[in-house]
Order: sequence, then C-alpha cells, then structure tokens
Amino acid sequence: MRSLTLVIVSFLMLGSINQCFAQSKKYLRRNRMAPITIYGDSNMYSRGIYVDSSDLYLASSDGSVIRYNSETDKATQVLKLARRGENRDIEASNEVLFVMQSGDNGSVTKIDTNGNVGFIEPNEWRGVFMDALDFHGEVGFLLGDPVDGNFTLYHTLNGGKSWTPCKGKVHAITGEAAFAASGTNVHIANDTTYLFITGGMRSRFHKSIDNGKTWTSVDLPYYPSETVGAYSMCFADELNGVIVGGNYKQPDLKMNTTYYTHDGGETWFNSFVPPGGYRSCVIHHNGAFYACGQNGIDFSLDGEKWTPFAEGKFYAMGIYQDKIIATMRHGRFQSFNLVD
Repeated sequence: MRSLTLVIVSFLMLGSINQCFAQSKKYLRRNRMAPITIYGDSNMYSRGIYVDSSDLYLASSDGSVIRYNSETDKATQVLKLARRGENRDIEASNEVLFVMQSGDNGSVTKIDTNGNVGFIEPNEWRGVFMDALDFHGEVGFLLGDPVDGNFTLYHTLNGGKSWTPCKGKVHAITGEAAFAASGTNVHIANDTTYLFITGGMRSRFHKSIDNGKTWTSVDLPYYPSETVGAYSMCFADELNGVIVGGNYKQPDLKMNTTYYTHDGGETWFNSFVPPGGYRSCVIHHNGAFYACGQNGIDFSLDGEKWTPFAEGKFYAMGIYQDKIIATMRHGRFQSFNLVD
C-alpha cells in the first residue's frame, strides 16, 4: 500500500510539473511579441512607476520624470533634476506627486497639478540615502538607510505637507540595510500599519501597527551578504503577501529568493517553486503576483509556486490600462496582457 501511495503521489507531482512547464511555454511564447514603447533616451531607465486614471509617470535614473499617455502615445518630460541624483520612487497624495531621489543627501520633490515644483530636504536628511516611500491616502511613510545605528524612518499624516520622524526606532544590525531597487520595499497596509524589509548581512521584515510608535521584526532566511536579501514586497491584503529578492550579482540563482506569508508577516515560508532568479520588484493585480528582475518576469497565484511569464531585463512594474508595464534599459518599457 505504501509503494502504491508513493507512485500515486509521484504521478500527481509529475503531472503538476508538466502542467506548469506547458503553461510557462505558453506565456513565454506569447510575450516575446509584447509591444515595446520608447519614452526616453538610451541612457535612462526607470525604477519608479506611478499610475493615475489616465497617465503613466516614470521616475528615471537621469533625474527626470516622464508622463506617458496611451491614448496619444506621447511622452512628456515634467521634471529634470539630474543634480539631485537618481529618482528611485514616485507616489502621490491629493493629486500631488512625490518623487524620491537617492544620492548623497535625501530629497523628495513635489509636483502639483499646476506644475509647481517644491522640495523636501530637511537638514536631518543630509548624508542619508533614501530607499523608498509609500502613501495610503494622506498617510505617507519614508525609509532611508541607517544613521547612528538606526534606520531613517519618517511619516506624514497630512498628505505630505509636513514630515516627522517615527517615534519608534528600528536598530540596524551590523551590515543590515535597505535596497532601493524599485521603491517597493516599503508598504502602508492601512492608516496605521507601516511595513518595510531589509537585507545585506541580515534580512528582516519590520512592522508597526501604530504609525511607527513601536515595531516588531521577523528574520528572513536569506544568505548573509552585502548584495543579498529582501528587495521588494507586496501584500494582496492584510494577511497574504510576498517578498522577493536574492543576489543581484548572481541573478540566475533561484534558491531562497522568494518567501510568502498568510498571517500578515508573522511567519514566512520559502516558495515551493521559485521564480527564475533574483527579483527586484513584485506587484499584485486581479489575484496574481508578478515579480521581475534581470532575467525575466514570473507570476504566482499564491506566492508558493511561480511560473515563467516573460523574458528580458526589467527594473520595475505597474498596472496601466489593464496591462503590466515593465521598465527596461534605454528609456523603454514593455506592455503585457495579464494572465488568463
């Protein structure tokens, strides 16, 4: 009986693997023909994406922000601040865009609907490398690298009109830092809950349910190394989420790159079938997670099993006009249909 059971289980697993293989071939074949749009020059790429009702905003490596409209197929430069460093994230609150620059000194640029530009760069941010920000309504959360042993944590409760340090401190373990890969290593789950992830010599998931007054931290089992760890996080709801990462210097390594949770981050589990390697951005839409990196895009319905979706080198993703937009080198992005 035991032998028969093993045969049945093996048969079912083989059938599942064959089904996944056939499905992956389907999407890879289809997406080789996905259209590519040129929105900027050949020296730029974008890690930050923001989508409103009609326009796609791309925060780019040369300090520019490009607005793209699919109806007119026109790209317009709305900002160029090369001297402030590379744009790593872009978000919005109350129709005001907030563009985060990463460089020697932390800075956030505001752009209102009339095109007026303002800067948020208090003295406390001098010498701070900013990693990511997020908004949930008028609540905003900003993460920067450690200063004096503690992560730089700021928030706003009034739509970005004023920013103050979070009352709670999160001590950085030696060699622990945040990766400013695609502006997706922070997340605001609701009006009071802030989340962020770290990597390097220690990878952890950090959570506050009281607007940053107190924090809990959970270890993530990434291999300790300066270039390894958690790069991007996405929650489908308050319980179910995914963290992706790995080693950007060895992007084809698949083991221990992706973890999932079903309890809001209290426990994390290694994906049974991982994506194709290092992944720098993960998003969720219509019941599916999508993760991209230097060697392609994968999707998963639950975070446990990942299926190859598209080939190529990608930096960040967003959902625009019911399409997946994935940014590429040389001022381009590719547009993909959602999974069936």
